[in-house]
Amino acid sequence: MFIEEIMIPEAPTVNDFDTVGDTIQFLNRRKLSGVPVVDLEQNLVGYFSGTDFFNYIQSEVKKEIGGAILSFYEFRKKMREVFDKEVSEFLSEKSEFLEVSQTEEDAIHFFLQSDLESVPVVRMGKVVGMLSKTKLLQVMLENK
Repeated sequence: MFIEEIMIPEAPTVNDFDTVGDTIQFLNRRKLSGVPVVDLEQNLVGYFSGTDFFNYIQSEVKKEIGGAILSFYEFRKKMREVFDKEVSEFLSEKSEFLEVSQTEEDAIHFFLQSDLESVPVVRMGKVVGMLSKTKLLQVMLENK
């Protein structure tokens, strides 16, 4: 079975020029931990991960304060510094995706090697859907 047949169409995305603040609010409203980032033509340019961004902020604060204990105040201060920056500046290093022409077996191998809960599905570089681990499990159960 091809990914195109089992993907969830209409993937949530944000634009590469959206701000970090808007993107975080979008993630919270949708109860997502990350989101594909696209350009104006809907081409996938990367993935914004809440976890990776949190780790980035932590790392930057540690650099600034040296060996001191990380404080809520310093963390919040750094967050406010980047709140209005474009989300494209903070994309995860690995841009993972599946192609519509790949198979269910390819998806299983992908998720076995990835810590993502869901992955963008692309056709010719454009995001056309998402595939989650739970959707893949559901399909596998239905097609015993």
